[in-house]
Amino acid sequence: MATSNQSVYQMPSVSEQGWLNPYGQGLASLATQQLGKPIDIGAITPGVAGPGAFSQAQQQVTADMGGLGSIQRDATGQISGFTGGTGIASFQPYLQSIKDKGLLEPTGYQAYMSPYQQDVIDKTLAEFDKQAAVGKLGLGKTASDAGAFGGARHGIAQAEYQSGSDINRALLDYQMRNQGFGQGIAGQQQALENISGMASMVPQLQSGLGQQFGAMGAQENQYAQALLNAQALAGQQALDLPMARIGQAANIFGTVAGKVPGAPTPSFPTDPRLAGIGAFTGAGQTLQDLLGART
Repeated sequence: MATSNQSVYQMPSVSEQGWLNPYGQGLASLATQQLGKPIDIGAITPGVAGPGAFSQAQQQVTADMGGLGSIQRDATGQISGFTGGTGIASFQPYLQSIKDKGLLEPTGYQAYMSPYQQDVIDKTLAEFDKQAAVGKLGLGKTASDAGAFGGARHGIAQAEYQSGSDINRALLDYQMRNQGFGQGIAGQQQALENISGMASMVPQLQSGLGQQFGAMGAQENQYAQALLNAQALAGQQALDLPMARIGQAANIFGTVAGKVPGAPTPSFPTDPRLAGIGAFTGAGQTLQDLLGART
């Protein structure tokens, strides 16, 4: 007669395990109660840190650079609009000044020429003419002393003197006017460089300030986000801890119950076809232990 290689599952005696029943039933009741509690999703979901004070300051500096006005925010701290904006960027007044002063116009240098230049030229030329007349009279005296006054040589000498005097006078006039023109051009260029420099410097200063605010804002936001993440983690741990403790107690209960005489420690058949059933039973052993006392 062939013998079976399968063990027979023996049900435990109620009297041998009766004292374990309250513990199993208590753990099952606790697990049921815990699983029945509503879950606060908000408490375990990490929030998103909004812009802090430094980040908001950086945003306002950027808005000021663009002439957008004061930033308006909603309840979450996000930008919802602007008020009091002029639409004039921080560099635009300097560009307007360049236009108003005509610094890009061909005649823009005139405003930077000396207002006394013409007076200086007139007086200088008048003095030149006076000295030229004196020199011309000297020619007549020289000719008279030589007995040639009124002669051809006297006339030629006067003509040559006058021609040279006129050339010198024109050259002197040109030099003085050219000097004044050079001063006007230099003044125009200097004014253009000064105002253009301000048009560039102001946004650069604002941008540098915004970058400093942005660096502080990044640290501020990182810290605020870490707090929100820690709060969400604490909420998750508060949700998981009761079930974890129940699971620990269930593991202890299962271990103790398995060592009590008559405890449900079945020996499953080694038939490969039933291997899947054995694996499933192993995964559900804790729940069987919790409910075993009720069978």
